[in-house]
Amino acid sequence: MFSMSVIYYSSTAEGAGPELGVTAQKAWESVLSKADSQTKLSLQRAYENVGNWTTQEQSWEQKTKTLHAANTSELARLRVEIRQTDDAKIAGLAEKVKQTEARYEPLFALYSSVNKQLDAAKAIKNKEWSAAIRTQADTLKPVVQLAREDIRFKKKELAEARKRKSTEVKRLRTLLAGVDPVKKQIQTGKKQASLSRERYSNALQQFKQSAKLGQSSRVLSSLNSLAAAAEKWAGSKQHIYTLEQKVSATYANVRQELAKRSK
Repeated sequence: MFSMSVIYYSSTAEGAGPELGVTAQKAWESVLSKADSQTKLSLQRAYENVGNWTTQEQSWEQKTKTLHAANTSELARLRVEIRQTDDAKIAGLAEKVKQTEARYEPLFALYSSVNKQLDAAKAIKNKEWSAAIRTQADTLKPVVQLAREDIRFKKKELAEARKRKSTEVKRLRTLLAGVDPVKKQIQTGKKQASLSRERYSNALQQFKQSAKLGQSSRVLSSLNSLAAAAEKWAGSKQHIYTLEQKVSATYANVRQELAKRSK
């Protein structure tokens, strides 16, 4: 499944190998003690080969746990930051709208008051008063129009900023969702790893049984089968780690996209 180098250690009964109980360990040592030198060397190398693969399996498992924890934390941070995209800019624009409306409020109040006076003058048919009030109203009208235009412009800026935020949040969340197929692959990979572990456990039991019988040829054969099972187990764990790296790479890409917007 994966190309991994195997390091052979010195051929001793204490060499790294599968974990064995007291009884199985004694049976294994007994097989070694009765084997000729060449067979003993083959047995020890096969035994250490199993240990090398199980060590790699444990290493991939630990690396995956560490990376998965980092990915989980990063996902939580990214979700918050995506949700808060452009919030500071939008808050600033909203404050501008509020300040602008407050600044023009006295003008609008005055204009409203003048128009009410004009209506009152018309109602009592006072031409001189109506003319004076109309002149004041006509003077205020273009100023009020400019004020209203200023407010409309700032509200438009705010609305456009909110629209851009919505579009950007959707885009970033789509990028983030790019890991979903990979996460499904990870779940499948975990199931495969579980099956590989079961095969390893079955092969380990067969090795222990062979060791009890004491036939070196059968023990060597069972060890080779155990090593093959351990290799597949380690390979399945490496595959999961590789998938977690893909998740990490996607999150890094989203992080870069967020960084661009902050500039």
